[in-house]
Amino acid sequence: MPPAAHTPDGRTPPDTRVPSPSAPAPEENAPDEHTAQGLAASLLGGWNLVDHTRLVDGQVVGHPLGPGPLGRLEYRPDGRMSALLMRRDRPWPDGLSFTRATDEQRGAAALGFVGYAGRYTLRGDLVLHHVEMSLYVEHVGDVLTRRISWEGPRLVLHTEPRPTRTGGTTTDRLEWSRDPVRPDHPA
Repeated sequence: MPPAAHTPDGRTPPDTRVPSPSAPAPEENAPDEHTAQGLAASLLGGWNLVDHTRLVDGQVVGHPLGPGPLGRLEYRPDGRMSALLMRRDRPWPDGLSFTRATDEQRGAAALGFVGYAGRYTLRGDLVLHHVEMSLYVEHVGDVLTRRISWEGPRLVLHTEPRPTRTGGTTTDRLEWSRDPVRPDHPA
């Protein structure tokens, strides 16, 4: 697959709007995940993080959020999204409130957490997260591109390849399972 086009400042241009999954399609043109409308419909709702794996040159080198990470990913019909991920075992002293913690304690806790929200658009097999707010200040205003694939009913998102300090290439693989819809909490 050719690399995504970028603007001169290195960001991926937002050139595709999320199609409305609520528009009815004729039966002979029913959407599936191979169409833009079908892909958008397939992503809608809540997803729970199953695994977060880091790869270097295609080989697994670790799990950035440790074993059994916690995470929630939401795609809404109005084109908004949010992602919250964290280490299950983030360090924290019992009984200490966040506001009374030292900068070092808060920093250690923040290292095990990823959170951002904004809008999303689709381009082929890519979902582009247009970041409007983030724990990582440098991501605000950026477009984070994720390649979409499926393993049965599970959504798998792959980050864009990044160079390592040793000349290799690293990517992250995030596997998500659909959150079961509760009757009192529609997706």
